[in-house]
Amino acid sequence: MKFWSIIKLSWKNVWRNKHRSGVVIIAVVLGTWAGIFSTGLMNGLSSQYITNQLNISVSHLQVHHPKYNEENLPRYFIPNADSVLNEIQRYDFVSSASARSVVQGLAASATNTYGVTAKGVVLEQDTLVSELYSYIQEGENLSLDARNPILIGDDLAKRLKLELRSRLVVNFQDVEGNLTGGAFRVAGIFDTPNSSFDETQVFVNREDLNRLLGRDQTVHEIAIMVDNFKNADIYRDSLAQTSTLQFQSWGDVSPSLRYTDSSLDLALYIFMVIIAIALSFGIVNTMLMAVLERTQELGMLMAIGVNRLRTFSMIMLETLFLTMVGVPFGMLLSWITIEWVSEVGIDLSAFAEGLEDYGMSTMIYPELPEGYFVNIGLLMLVATLFAAIYPSIKALRLNPVQAIRKV
Repeated sequence: MKFWSIIKLSWKNVWRNKHRSGVVIIAVVLGTWAGIFSTGLMNGLSSQYITNQLNISVSHLQVHHPKYNEENLPRYFIPNADSVLNEIQRYDFVSSASARSVVQGLAASATNTYGVTAKGVVLEQDTLVSELYSYIQEGENLSLDARNPILIGDDLAKRLKLELRSRLVVNFQDVEGNLTGGAFRVAGIFDTPNSSFDETQVFVNREDLNRLLGRDQTVHEIAIMVDNFKNADIYRDSLAQTSTLQFQSWGDVSPSLRYTDSSLDLALYIFMVIIAIALSFGIVNTMLMAVLERTQELGMLMAIGVNRLRTFSMIMLETLFLTMVGVPFGMLLSWITIEWVSEVGIDLSAFAEGLEDYGMSTMIYPELPEGYFVNIGLLMLVATLFAAIYPSIKALRLNPVQAIRKV
């Protein structure tokens, strides 16, 4: 019997018991769909978490005085910051940059105190590197016309019992190391997906903060956004070649974000491997039953000269056909579902408080990496081949004479 004949016979055998084959194919379709869609949800949630952190607080690159990150003292400012900022903006890969003055201080209201990081910003620059300002829920943005306006997070407002127009005093060290502080009026309250950020970060006009620091042109941090955050390490090295300042990529600033990004692909494939293994057990069970039900038929084939290799190939092909019919439909269904849900999103606002504790958004938009569907197809193919081995070996162990006589 030629191999082409084995292929045709295997295809016919698949549809001899349509109910059983149909159940297996449906299981493969649903398993593939559930696995890929769940993976898309995980990937979308993790990607949004990374994107939120970069676009709101971390940025793609940061520049500091070499000693600033060691002690976070105001005296470690960036010399000639305006020249440094202009030089950075000349690079083609730099999308935007913002120079900030930063102090660690103690925020005090009439009822409570809490440690905060106060950032002095130039609003026109900072809106280009941070999406924070789109999360203002109450009040308005910073204005140069108002006297000492301040933006605070909703969690800090609750902790200090503050409302719009409330008075907030922030105490900190100036560039000479002397204790200083200033009174600010709450101009706006923001609510980002990160409750920790909302509780510890406040924003004021750089001019107001620098006046209290005792030096007009003080800049402690330059936040940079680039064309592709995945290339941040390469861009960091390029910028740092001719400078004595400390350039850090987002992965340097937040190692936890780097770990999340680097381990994401591995986590997705591990999850899909688990799904494939679960499907394989179902396929093994189905094919084993098919072999046991066709004992006489297989014995007859062996008796008329079909060798063990062809018998083994026939069972393997039947298993492969069952899976390869189901997998494409499962992948198509998952692609349609992900495309639709990625437009409308999944609203998890009921779990908003818990998600914000981990810096995650309440709206999830599933997405998958490029080439993921191809890799899933190959994974399912490999899983199928492994699943077919045991039923095929079981068929090879049949004794032709005993198999024919079996009633």
